[in-house]
Amino acid sequence: MPKYEVAPNVDLYCEDFGDGKAIIFTSAGIQTRKMWEHQAAALSSKYRTITYDWRGTGRSDRPRCSYGVDQAVDDLCALVETLSIAPAMLVGHGIGCHVTLLAAHRRPELVDRMVLVSGSPWYTGDRGDEGGFSDEFTTWWEEQTANQGTHIAQAYAKLCERFLFYKDPGPAVEHSVLEQALDWPLFVFKSYTGSMMTLDHREILPKVNCPTLIFQGLHDKKQRYGGGRYLAEHIPSARLVTFKESAHMPQVEEMALFNQILDEFLSDAKPNS
Repeated sequence: MPKYEVAPNVDLYCEDFGDGKAIIFTSAGIQTRKMWEHQAAALSSKYRTITYDWRGTGRSDRPRCSYGVDQAVDDLCALVETLSIAPAMLVGHGIGCHVTLLAAHRRPELVDRMVLVSGSPWYTGDRGDEGGFSDEFTTWWEEQTANQGTHIAQAYAKLCERFLFYKDPGPAVEHSVLEQALDWPLFVFKSYTGSMMTLDHREILPKVNCPTLIFQGLHDKKQRYGGGRYLAEHIPSARLVTFKESAHMPQVEEMALFNQILDEFLSDAKPNS
């Protein structure tokens, strides 16, 4: 699979399948392109599906540089431009939603439509609504990743067990989640998330004009359901899709329904220029 240059001497590893309208999937934090395995497999017979590893993670380059949300947004936009696929369809998950949303706001000419999965209108806390991570979760997670005694593999295992799934996904799926998580250096992960702590998208949401789907698991205790509802209410052309048997990972827990609704939404997209 190819690597595509997004900055001088910085390549992102991508898996690029199929032909037709292009979709770029941005993974959640501590997940790699592998989290989209069943979306790429299901959709690549109709679309061009592009999954990638964030800079500093997976098989992408790991340069000596700052790692932050603005860099991640620039990398996503550069990927669209490098591949000459604008306007593209963007799909983001978890903290990848912040990257996707900011790309759509800052570079609207690059984005035809977007799907935000398990996202939030700000990073953490309650701001009149349960929009971001709860303070309880943020405090717990900071303790787990503080390098004070808990091995990061154990922290990721606890995260998977407590927050990612509504029903037990079984050991094979848990292994896949952990394997991907360990392909994010802890320094890189904490650099990205540290740069996101003050994110608050409330001012820009009404200015986002592209068609948008909000996918939210009803039982998500990490990126809470109220955040998805808020996004759908404040992005003018957004629609909320509730996954009633999912927590944070509806692309796994309700895979067939997820893929069906995604396909229906993407089928109305404009051809790539």
